[in-house]
Amino acid sequence: MKYINLRSYIKSSLHVALSLWAFCCVFAMQQGFDLTISLQCAIFGFGWFGYQYFHFIVPALVEKRWIKLPQAITLLSALVIGFYGLVTQTTTVWLIFVFVGMITILYALPFGAHYGLRYIPTLKIFIVAFCWSTLATLGLYNLITFHFALVATKAIIWILVMIVPLEIHDLVRDAPTLKTLPQVLGIRAVKLLSYALILSATVLALMTSNSIMLAGVEIAMLVMLAILIFKVKTDRQKYITSLLVEAIPVLWLGLSFMALTYF
Repeated sequence: MKYINLRSYIKSSLHVALSLWAFCCVFAMQQGFDLTISLQCAIFGFGWFGYQYFHFIVPALVEKRWIKLPQAITLLSALVIGFYGLVTQTTTVWLIFVFVGMITILYALPFGAHYGLRYIPTLKIFIVAFCWSTLATLGLYNLITFHFALVATKAIIWILVMIVPLEIHDLVRDAPTLKTLPQVLGIRAVKLLSYALILSATVLALMTSNSIMLAGVEIAMLVMLAILIFKVKTDRQKYITSLLVEAIPVLWLGLSFMALTYF
């Protein structure tokens, strides 16, 4: 029963939406910015809807079937939260969300199986990293250009490394034509690449955070991610791997808040 509940929770895309929200919040926190409640709602709501679009809407359109009532309710809930947050934003923010939304639509097209950007060899991981990093740096455009570039680079590295355990897990299930990083490089090489990226992110954490405590929390999260990559197995239930990977930004946000509050 616990496994069924966990599976339903992961499949609802609520967990990954919370992960995206936490990821964006912690990046703003590190730079001394507070994301407004409305912007947080926009990020969470449309992030939730975007993942549901891929998991629910596209399969339903391809298979020419109706979306189930619980799925329709979660889709509507995500849209309401998203538009509630976006309605008061500036034109620039609207344009950024429209741009990311267009990429999300092109990521998986409802014209049949294997239509969309995600099916272009090796491209999937970089599209996800670009979208997440764009939203994570949404409120940080007042930063000095060089510093902003470092923060954006760190965000991209974070997402690339977070996706690696999921791609390793799917190695035996993904079509060879996708040419994911584990397929192209092999498990050992992609893990070594991940450790190198984690080391780079550690250096960037020290360079970009406005608090040594926040940098320390981030480094601890990077160590946790490295351990997870080291332990990932292709025969583990994907729901467990997704739960662990996507929980890291939520834990990171919680520990960062505690570090600023109590230390």
